[in-house]
Amino acid sequence: MDSQLADSTALPPRPAVWWRALLFSGLVVYAFFLIRHVGAHAGASDSSGYLNNARLLAAGQTAIPQRIPTGIDAAQFDSFTFIPLGFRPMPDAAMAPTYPIGLPLMLLATAKIVGWELAPPLVMVISALLAVALMIPLGRAAGLASSWATVGALLLATCPLTTFMSVQLMSDIPATMVAMAAVWSAWRSHTRLPWALAAGACLALGVLIRPTNLMLILPVAVCLGLDTRRWLLLGLGAFPGALLQLLYNSAAYGNPLASGYGDDLSTKFSFEIMPATLAHYVRWLPVLLTPVGIFAVLLPWVGSRTRFTWVLIAWAVPFLAFYAGYWHTHEWWWYLRFLLPAFPAIIIGGLWVIHKQWFRLLAPRLPGPLVARSCGIAAILVILVHAAFWHHRLNAHLIGLGESVYPETCTWAREHLPANAIILTEQTSGALIYYTDFSLVRWDSLNPERFARLTAIAGKRPLVAALFPHEVKSALAPRQQGRWQEIGAVRHVTFWQWSPEG
Repeated sequence: MDSQLADSTALPPRPAVWWRALLFSGLVVYAFFLIRHVGAHAGASDSSGYLNNARLLAAGQTAIPQRIPTGIDAAQFDSFTFIPLGFRPMPDAAMAPTYPIGLPLMLLATAKIVGWELAPPLVMVISALLAVALMIPLGRAAGLASSWATVGALLLATCPLTTFMSVQLMSDIPATMVAMAAVWSAWRSHTRLPWALAAGACLALGVLIRPTNLMLILPVAVCLGLDTRRWLLLGLGAFPGALLQLLYNSAAYGNPLASGYGDDLSTKFSFEIMPATLAHYVRWLPVLLTPVGIFAVLLPWVGSRTRFTWVLIAWAVPFLAFYAGYWHTHEWWWYLRFLLPAFPAIIIGGLWVIHKQWFRLLAPRLPGPLVARSCGIAAILVILVHAAFWHHRLNAHLIGLGESVYPETCTWAREHLPANAIILTEQTSGALIYYTDFSLVRWDSLNPERFARLTAIAGKRPLVAALFPHEVKSALAPRQQGRWQEIGAVRHVTFWQWSPEG
């Protein structure tokens, strides 16, 4: 090992016992906060898609029959008429999950231990806790003192986007946690070779969770360098996950290189959208990461870079560049969730610039260590106040409560509707597949002609629509051949039953 590499991999002194106790206490408080607000249920497209896929995997299936009402010829309707969110149509009136299998596999493995009810919140809470905890060794690898690394963990934990994606069943936080584990394991392989094997396994799991995590090969490559042994172990660790992905794609979609997203993703990307996305970055990244995130922009140009700062650059830049051309990134603040796997690199990079380029020049001029500690405490208080303000402003911690309306809606349907009811649905469709056995029809695929055909064939079976407020006008207004009457509600979700005119 050359001396330059040895210097770049040297860690700051280990923190004192009292500091480690403080970190543990902080994680406990954070865990209670997450447990208090988590609402990991089968909800809209993503969350229901992951749970439905996990249940299929548990049964050894890659597809299930569409729930087409008895007596209806599906050929007379649109191909998505009987397809819930989170699925895509397949031959022979079947449907296959849309989303990658990484998170469903995590849910399945956890459900084997604690059951299906506890598995979703447990996966989300543990993923968030591990992501925050990994900020400490990653920050120390960058050369930050333990106190600065802890500030990085605090910034990630208090980020409104981290909370928003931790208290509902989404893949972003697990993808972030596994990304951090992959980079950290690759970095550790310099001191213990078997860590390269773990890096390969984490990298493969990251790609199984989200295919774009393949970009992590760049920071991992910087960590591994040109050591052939580490690359061989990386490949060996990644091989089972890669093989599993190819086998699943072949079984589910008929092609090992296919995916549930469809064959043509080029329409989702455009150079024309980049200015709007970059403006979105400027608007929201300082909000989500505090102004610390701004300083990360200077990382490629500041002097005295170490090997790990190049790891951070290779980690953050590809995600920022790739999603700058994605159509949806600029639409809402929470669409920056796609960048979450790069947030640790941005936070640590910003802290490194502040610490190495400015604070070390300022610290000798401070009157004493007490003033320095006071400045640190003040910075932590500012971070907490900033987080509290934006959590309240964005309602970031309340999304879990909102997600609970889906299982409550399905419970109402099971208790109040006859078993032969046909439910018109769109946003609740994935949840209804997971929690109930009702036949489903997507209202957004029905024009007046198809709706008339549906009511003629359905006969005396009850036809009920389960709708969110924004769906009511679009779902019911174009279908006026008859009368809709509201028959129940679960919070803001309403149920409407159709009957013929007269």
